[in-house]
Amino acid sequence: MRLTDMLQHLQRIDQEWEAKARQYQAVSGQLGDPSRLEERRHTHQELADELAATRGAVRDAELELAALQEKAHQAEEVLYSGRVTSPKELESLHKDLTVLRRRIGALEETALEAMTRVDELAEAERRDAEELQSFEENWAHEREEMAADFHVLRARLKELREERVQLREQLDPAVLRLYDELWTKKGGQPLSPLRDRICQTCRVTQPSHKVQMVLSGNEVVTCEGCGRILYWESAPPVPRAQPPAGPQS
Repeated sequence: MRLTDMLQHLQRIDQEWEAKARQYQAVSGQLGDPSRLEERRHTHQELADELAATRGAVRDAELELAALQEKAHQAEEVLYSGRVTSPKELESLHKDLTVLRRRIGALEETALEAMTRVDELAEAERRDAEELQSFEENWAHEREEMAADFHVLRARLKELREERVQLREQLDPAVLRLYDELWTKKGGQPLSPLRDRICQTCRVTQPSHKVQMVLSGNEVVTCEGCGRILYWESAPPVPRAQPPAGPQS
């Protein structure tokens, strides 16, 4: 394998390694982060808690209403029993009964509103429970897919690492130093194709003697413009024009 072919191959390996490593880290982070599921369950629990609290409020209102109705009933019995004859006491009983009836009326309205809210929350909680179940099923399916991707990525990264080590062992240390320096400086693209004497990255025309060296493929030649290591790239073949169809016999 020619030197520039080896360097192109190394660049492809390094570029794939970098892309796969980012994917691997992203998948690994997602596998270890249950926050989306926890947040979704927390949202449902808040709705369930609100439903339970509202049901409790209804029960409290019903108990208080029953107690007030009993007191009103007792006050009515005393008021209309004939046992109380004092005008002052009768007036006081009337006032107490009026206050009780007002409280009963207000409490009945509050209880009715709470019961309506219970119905709304119960329906919302039921729908949300179904949505949560669907979310959990999708979550589990996504986790299975991510786990599969994780293993595939890990295996591929191992292959790339082994291939990279073997390839770098075949290259001269000085060439590797230049390659690594350009990798850092040029954002992971230390090589550039040369076509028709023109660097295809920076579009600078190269001198003839450099073109001949690049054509050999066994020397490290850097671009006059961007400084990248050049390799020869043949122009894509030009499709031949089809002859016009002759007259049909």
